[in-house]
Amino acid sequence: MRTLFKILGLAVIDFGLIWLWVYQMDPDPSVSIEIILLIPFVFVLNLIIAGVLFYEKKKEYTKVFLVNSVTASIIMFYLFGKGTDRHQNKRLEEWTFQRADTTFSLIRWKETNEFSMTYSLNPGSSWGFLDGNCVNENGKWILKTDSLTMKIDNENLIGFRNDTHN
Repeated sequence: MRTLFKILGLAVIDFGLIWLWVYQMDPDPSVSIEIILLIPFVFVLNLIIAGVLFYEKKKEYTKVFLVNSVTASIIMFYLFGKGTDRHQNKRLEEWTFQRADTTFSLIRWKETNEFSMTYSLNPGSSWGFLDGNCVNENGKWILKTDSLTMKIDNENLIGFRNDTHN
């Protein structure tokens, strides 16, 4: 029973340390491949600690760190994914609209208050076709391009493709 509490305590410490590491890293989705290095790093680090403890004749702690090598790897995978989600949420906001057989995706870049719009006829492919600026007026996003003004109201895109109701 004491071993279980040690494993849980170490998992809590791992969660805190890995969360701080990922938070500091602020991983961009473009570096998601880095996870194939980070998980083995965390795993091997715990195995090294277990080896040192085994050499020091502390077998109970050796078992704890052997179990923790798997636990910490799972925690790293989970928190890295949450870190990339956090990074994206800080930078952009996205809406998806369906019109007939076409899926439109509108991305608002939070740092620049610009937007871009793409369309897709098939999953896995999309084409960009509209860019502009956006302003928040009374909780509604007003989207402006050279020749078009649209707005997003209650998750509905108004003023695009013959949709003129307010």
